[in-house]
Amino acid sequence: MKKTLLALLLCCTSMTINSQISGVQAPDFTVTDINGQTHTLSTYLAQGKTVILDISATWCGPCWNFHNGHALEDLYNSYGPNGSNDLVVLFVEGDAQTTSADLNGTGNNTQGNWVANTPYPIIDNSQISDLYGITYFPSLFRICPTGIVTSIQTANVTSLRNNLNSNCGTMPGAQNHGKVEMDDLNSCSTTAIPVAKIKNYGTNSITSATLSLKENGSVVATKNYAGVLTMYNSANVTFNAVDLNATSQYEVEISNINNATPYNNNLTNEVVAFNLANNSALQAQVRVYTDDYPTEISWRIKNGAGTIIASGGPYVGSPNGGGADANTTKIHNLTLTDATDCFSVELLDSYGDGWGYGSTPHGLEIFNGDNSIFNLSVANFGTALNRSAAFRTTSSLSVNENEIAKISMLPNPSNGIFTLTTEILVDVEIYDISGKKVFAGTNMENNAIININQLNSGLYLAKVTGDNYSETIKLIIK
Repeated sequence: MKKTLLALLLCCTSMTINSQISGVQAPDFTVTDINGQTHTLSTYLAQGKTVILDISATWCGPCWNFHNGHALEDLYNSYGPNGSNDLVVLFVEGDAQTTSADLNGTGNNTQGNWVANTPYPIIDNSQISDLYGITYFPSLFRICPTGIVTSIQTANVTSLRNNLNSNCGTMPGAQNHGKVEMDDLNSCSTTAIPVAKIKNYGTNSITSATLSLKENGSVVATKNYAGVLTMYNSANVTFNAVDLNATSQYEVEISNINNATPYNNNLTNEVVAFNLANNSALQAQVRVYTDDYPTEISWRIKNGAGTIIASGGPYVGSPNGGGADANTTKIHNLTLTDATDCFSVELLDSYGDGWGYGSTPHGLEIFNGDNSIFNLSVANFGTALNRSAAFRTTSSLSVNENEIAKISMLPNPSNGIFTLTTEILVDVEIYDISGKKVFAGTNMENNAIININQLNSGLYLAKVTGDNYSETIKLIIK
């Protein structure tokens, strides 16, 4: 059990308590989201838009599950500003006791990072909870252009779309409208096999598409999709093997859908990082940074054949949280028998909410001597999180290759001011998610301050390069 009894009641009593408003004129409001944008309900309704209001709390498990089902994200991509622009989706953090850190997944009262990859506005305002008579989280409201508000149940994207179309008027949607996604490329060699996902947000089926992989703006690989991809369905597109460079900037894009220009290019490009696995000697050390519930967490390391060669956990603690191994570091010595192999790391949580509770960082780090060669910081990832090509061994390690610098940019997330920790001089280039360079620094030393607080909140990629060193670090500005 990972919340107080009151929290559980607020999360789980939606079938027995329902005193919140429904079937009446929606109370108007003007609020500012976490990015400083203003939203007025009556203005949206006057424009003929339908509004979905999701009032949740960062600590609420059912809220987190609904959020990670991506139903509202899918609706927003189809009918919001990136689609036919008939719909407004507003996420409201409705608990006055939670903080901005909780929204960003770094606080002590949260299920995870609610901000990362959420395309629609996020509003931290408990007054809306009072205005709409909230008695439980999550509370979902449909507000038609007429201004009538109705409390509705959380559901999948198809059910929600049908609910809106039946009660508020049919939203037209868009055709030839898709989105491309690709995880960061992790490989133990410079040759990788990229896999992208194409998802259909349009009202017509996608029967053909062309995907391109670009390196520093130039196409280095293309792959065609052919099939029948109906609305809200997705398919993987696997490129042929391609040689990659850890110091380059990569992006994947959809250049056409159904032999036509895609409806909205805002969804057809994605910046990705290429991470070349660091080398390890045959003797290494695994450091596990536990959370409040060590009895639920475990980990595994697999070799290139998929065989488990090391594992650990669960650890000592109480089923209700705390205990000897809670919020501490567990150290395991690792002996690798194969001098030329590629290893993956898997983190597991038996409860199904990742390693997200407690005041200390959580995750797993691997050291080669005094040098960190792999570091995976986590929060709520569900039941399992796998990182392929985490590190490698090779029989031809040189002295320089083994001298891996430990480099970080902290705090992360931050307000846009980061402190660089490095053992060598490095060059730093920072890019936004569109691939635009927003910062460049050369020959940067230890404790150098990187100030990009003039940029908008969101995800950025920092390319850090030095002698025999290259790494891409994800940065988050709150």
